[in-house]
Amino acid sequence: MLKKISASAAVLAIAGTVLTGCSGKLSTEETCNYINDQAQEQNLKQKMTDAGSAIATGDASKFRDATAELASVMKDAAGKTSDEKLADALTRSADLSNKMAEATGDDSLDLVAMATKMQEFQTPEFTEASTYLTTACPSMPALD
Repeated sequence: MLKKISASAAVLAIAGTVLTGCSGKLSTEETCNYINDQAQEQNLKQKMTDAGSAIATGDASKFRDATAELASVMKDAAGKTSDEKLADALTRSADLSNKMAEATGDDSLDLVAMATKMQEFQTPEFTEASTYLTTACPSMPALD
C-alpha cells in the first residue's frame, strides 16, 4: 500500500515538473501577467490615483498604504520569476516604494521636503531597473 502511494506521489511530482517547466518559475510574460492580475485584484490603480489626490491635501496615509501594497506585489513577483533581470528590477522598485512610503510617514517633513526626499531616491540604478521593468512589462492596464 505504501509503495502504491509513494509511486503515485512520484508520478504526480514528475507530471507537475513537466507541466510547469523544470524551474517552476514564471516566464517574463507570465510574471508581468501575474503582477497585473494581482494589481487588478487589489484595485491598486484606483488606490494609487486616490493616494495621489490625498497626498496633495496632506494626507499621506493612503499613499503609504498603496505603495506598501504595490511593493508587496513586486517583491512577491520577484520571487516567482525566472527572469533574473526582472527580479532585480522588481526588487529595486519594491525597495524604492518602501522608502517612499517611509518618507511619507515622516511627520517632520513638509510637502516640499518630502518631494526633495523622493527625488533623492531616483538613482541611476533605480532608473535602469525602471527602464527594464517598462521594457519587460510594456502593458499592465491594472497599473497604467
